[in-house]
Amino acid sequence: MLGQRAGDSPVITKFSIFLGSFGLFMSIFGVFSQIFAVLRQSKIVGSLDFVVALVQFAGGVATAVALGPGINSCSNKRWRETNSIINGGYIVVNGQNFVYKHTPFESRCQMAFAITTFEFLIGMTFVMSGVAMVLAAQKRKTPQVPKW
Repeated sequence: MLGQRAGDSPVITKFSIFLGSFGLFMSIFGVFSQIFAVLRQSKIVGSLDFVVALVQFAGGVATAVALGPGINSCSNKRWRETNSIINGGYIVVNGQNFVYKHTPFESRCQMAFAITTFEFLIGMTFVMSGVAMVLAAQKRKTPQVPKW
């Protein structure tokens, strides 16, 4: 949003910012939940991990869809200038789109692909932590047969 030169930033950009702050907040909540014994193995924390994973994965998919099919790359000049995430906004004059000359296309493109990757990775991290929490809770609930 900082580099948006014309118009409002795309919805995907705003959603990615929300996902970053939401994931950070839930990570901090997860750390604090380990301090309190009541929350340590609760279903609330596992459910929240699942929700964060689902939303992060959806954000990764939405960003990937907004970036377009796999044939697009940071070296494709036409794609960089027409993609709303990469171009930083454009001005329409007589039906033609004009982007600003000094837009840092290469760095914006690399950041967009990195954000997409991290949204998928963060989603999978929350899935793995939720699965580990469920497995740990089941292992503790299994009754132990006393050995004689």
